[in-house]
Amino acid sequence: MGVGDLINRFIEKALFTDFVKGLTVTLKYNVSRSITMQYPDKEKWIPYRRWRGLHTLNRDEKGRELCVACELCSKSCPTGCITVIPMEDDTGRGISDRVARVWKIDLVRCLFCGLCEDACPTRALRLGREYELSCTDLSCSVRQREELLQPQSIPETLEGGVVAAAKFVRTPESIRVAADLGKTKKRRL
Repeated sequence: MGVGDLINRFIEKALFTDFVKGLTVTLKYNVSRSITMQYPDKEKWIPYRRWRGLHTLNRDEKGRELCVACELCSKSCPTGCITVIPMEDDTGRGISDRVARVWKIDLVRCLFCGLCEDACPTRALRLGREYELSCTDLSCSVRQREELLQPQSIPETLEGGVVAAAKFVRTPESIRVAADLGKTKKRRL
């Protein structure tokens, strides 16, 4: 180590150059635009169409159930979390003479892999975009056919990958965050 190196090290220590370098990095982040999402108070993320969230059972244009209770979804499920019990139908509730009397899924066991969706021949079963699935007890993690037939809050035609304004919706059971789809914006991260 030469005399020049010793002088350089002394100057660096005396002028706190390492401290100043670290401080400039910190100051850069302090004056840059924040990327923190204000969830749930102001913003809610709308996932892309390919997102695999809560399962949905769909209807056709006439309001009939598309599920024909073929049980392919439950057979293709690697965890066995889907239960389908078929029954004969003469009321016209479904698109065929066979509908599901019981269709339930245990979300605790579900992997959200999409194999059930791929196995469905009538496109009755889709993985939706609802990702807020937390609950306080295990009974709410099992979803029945009636719950899954409800219309989804995010239409399938919406591209997704945007941030929407959030609003709170009060139900008798709880308060949940809903997206105001009229106020969406792309957010650069």
